[in-house]
Amino acid sequence: MKTAIMLILLSLLFISKVSAIDIKDVDMFGYVRAGVGTNTYGGDQECFYNQGAGGGNGIGRNEFRLANECSNYLELGFRFNHLKSETKNVYTQFRISNTHSGNDAGYDAQATNFVEAFAEIQGYNDQPYSYWVGKRFYRDQDVYIDDYYYFGSTNGNGAGMGNIPLFGGKLSLAYLRRVTDIRTQKGYQGITLYDARLKSVPIAKNIKQNFWIAAGQAPEGTNQVSGEKYSKNNGFVVGTLVEFNMWDNGFNHFAALAGQGVLNNFNLYGDSTLLPTDSDNAQYRLRFINHTTYNVSEKWAFHLSLNHERLYTHGETTEQWMGLGVRPVYRITPTFHLVTEAGSSIVQNHGAHRLMRLTIAPQLSFSDNIWGRPVLRAFYTQSFWNVANKANVAQNAPTYANKISGGAYGFQMETFF
Repeated sequence: MKTAIMLILLSLLFISKVSAIDIKDVDMFGYVRAGVGTNTYGGDQECFYNQGAGGGNGIGRNEFRLANECSNYLELGFRFNHLKSETKNVYTQFRISNTHSGNDAGYDAQATNFVEAFAEIQGYNDQPYSYWVGKRFYRDQDVYIDDYYYFGSTNGNGAGMGNIPLFGGKLSLAYLRRVTDIRTQKGYQGITLYDARLKSVPIAKNIKQNFWIAAGQAPEGTNQVSGEKYSKNNGFVVGTLVEFNMWDNGFNHFAALAGQGVLNNFNLYGDSTLLPTDSDNAQYRLRFINHTTYNVSEKWAFHLSLNHERLYTHGETTEQWMGLGVRPVYRITPTFHLVTEAGSSIVQNHGAHRLMRLTIAPQLSFSDNIWGRPVLRAFYTQSFWNVANKANVAQNAPTYANKISGGAYGFQMETFF
């Protein structure tokens, strides 16, 4: 009740200062990739994933993603600035995403989501703090070549306060929720998360350190349809990330994290319907990530990722993942680049499941910057996996069900703005 009253008072004070329809300007931002590919048999492109990589859920991370993206994808966001200055910012932000198979020009097989809708006030009453409420991509660092947000990715509905000065850095606090469609006697089952992040604490001239701690819980309850009883599921995350500015030619990020129970995957998608016979509360996961982007010279640049995770249940290792990938970029001219990518991934889970990929992709680029976009690229890619991984790979690439390698060629555009 106190929290609700406080939010109402803040809203009234805000409305008295700024009209809800007074928009100074609008910023548009987003990401798009789209293309066409043919598999080595002449059919439509199929993509290859090492299931269990990067958290253990679903198809796994899209490691070494170059030429292994079988859908068109759009994120489009708008920021409506009601007040914008050096010390004060008030804005409303919306973002939608759309995924489409690209097989036709119609509207079938599409998934459109309203992934962000929140408002934020920064610099209220001449204080440095910021406040936000709504649905948000609440995430920090990613490994670009693996399409992988590995640190502080707790997207969801919530509220928070940030930009709090502490130890030379900035502290952010947030309350977030994820709700399922399962109803118990306590309401819809879900996970509640309390999140704290301290960013950009100066350690040395070119080094800053980030810290992340979070606690989550899902209540016990009884399924009102099936009668299943769910146990209480708690969890936590602790982690740190060191940012090293490599003499303005690039960066190196190193992160170490530990997650337990309902947060052992370091996000809001843990199991909120834990059965008494399950062992989530006895599980914890360690994650180590090293991510480098570096401009070696006027001609050469590269992305590099090294990832390792280990899941423990009752103190025993039950799953582990190791991934290593590199994307060298050779600038033949400032706007024509030869891009290659190579990677190897191993998931240990009831045997060793291996996946390797080699890709070559000449591209036209907007600039000579490794992040320069848009790019138009042609590609040829070949993936290899071991016999133990055949069934897992075939779930997303059924044409190659009895094979241990497969490939594709085609074209792709990519841009972010």
